[in-house]
This record gives sequence, C-alpha cells and structure tokens, in this order.
Amino acid sequence: MAFAKPQVHLIPWDFTSPEHVKRLVQQRIACGWDSEAVGSWIPKQETGNLNLQWIVLSDTDLEKDDKLLKHTSAYSLESNPLLDTAVSYGGKHRSIPMPQQTFIPVGHICLGPAPSYYDDAKEPFAEGSYWISNFYVSRALQSSGLGRAAMDTAERIATSEPLNARMLGLNAINKVDVGCEEKYEALKLPIPPFSNQGWYERRGYVVYMDIPKAFSKTDSTGKAWYWDAVCLKKKIA
Repeated sequence: MAFAKPQVHLIPWDFTSPEHVKRLVQQRIACGWDSEAVGSWIPKQETGNLNLQWIVLSDTDLEKDDKLLKHTSAYSLESNPLLDTAVSYGGKHRSIPMPQQTFIPVGHICLGPAPSYYDDAKEPFAEGSYWISNFYVSRALQSSGLGRAAMDTAERIATSEPLNARMLGLNAINKVDVGCEEKYEALKLPIPPFSNQGWYERRGYVVYMDIPKAFSKTDSTGKAWYWDAVCLKKKIA
C-alpha cells in the first residue's frame, strides 16, 4: 500500500507517567536497542540532558487512520492512546496545550547536548549544538516517508525555543558492514533495508569521525557481535 507524504508533530515524553514510560520500553524492544536503559533516561529527561519526544501522526494526514491501523496491528500492545501530560521539556516548564490531546505514538526521537566523547577534534561542538539519538519509527510504517517527516520536524523544533540549536550531530552504523547477513541471522534481527548513514548524508549530514566496534549485541550462544559507527553533523542555523 502506497502512502501519501506523511505529516507529523512531536509531543514530549512524560517521564513522570507510568504509561509513557511503559510505552517507551515497548518501542525500544521493537527497535531492538536499549529497552533496559529507559529507567536511566528519566532523570536526564527531567534536567533537559535528554529531550525525548513522541512521533505523532497529524490530524491533517489524510491516511492517519490507515497508518495507525497498520502500526497497531503489528504492535497490539501499543493500541491504547496516551495523554499529553508532560509539564516540562528541555529542562524548562511546559504548558500543556488545551484541550488535552490523546495520541498513539508511532515512534520517538531525542535531542540532547552533544556528548563530549563524540566531539569533533578539528571543529569542536560549540554552545547551541545538539545530538539526535534514540530515533525510532515503527517498523510497520518504515519506507513510508515517516522518518523524513519526523527529522524535518525535529530539525525545525531544534532551531526554536527552548533549544535554539545551531548544529546537530548524530551517529549511525557504518554503511560498510561486512558480514552483516551472518550477524543479523545470529541475533535474529531483520537486516535494515537501507543504510542510515547514507540517508543522513543525503540530508546534508557530514561524517567527521569513525568509531570501530561502537555497538554490540550478544547472541543466544553468548557470542558478541559488533557494529562500526560513524559520527555526522550538520549546521542548521
């Protein structure tokens, strides 16, 4: 089924809500990464060191109902709507829009300060630099343009209050991934349909650092498998 160009908006993750926390764990399990780390993100969200937001289909998206059905059919535990209850974002007070909105998130994305260990030795990240991480779009809706719409929205929000970003950075699995078929089969993970590195490069992000064995997972036999990564950045203001 071909989808029209999606329209999305972002709603802050409420770290005080058990329902929001549970849903984020569910989506990280579906993503395949860091579901066990969600608890450690709570204090970071409170201080603004992480700024996790839900990816939500806009009411102006004419195919919203079809997309939500496709998502919830694949992930039935995510069928119940959440309530927009976050009273802070970016470490600052947030007024909840009224009337209060219910929504079913189809992914999430995070903006936070650029980590010092990912700094660019040749051109260090200055104040106003932010790091994109924990970017996930429902696998049921991938290749529908939803990721592109979410990144467009995240970049637009990043340049606005309270973040006022001037530079964005992120990391991605190196597009040269020798032996990936054996690795993904051993880990029982689906092979990505495209390279995230290449996708970010087409959006104007430029590689500035290579990181060997940046990510790892252990298979059922106890063998560790590794991914090399790259760091990329883009001036947005």
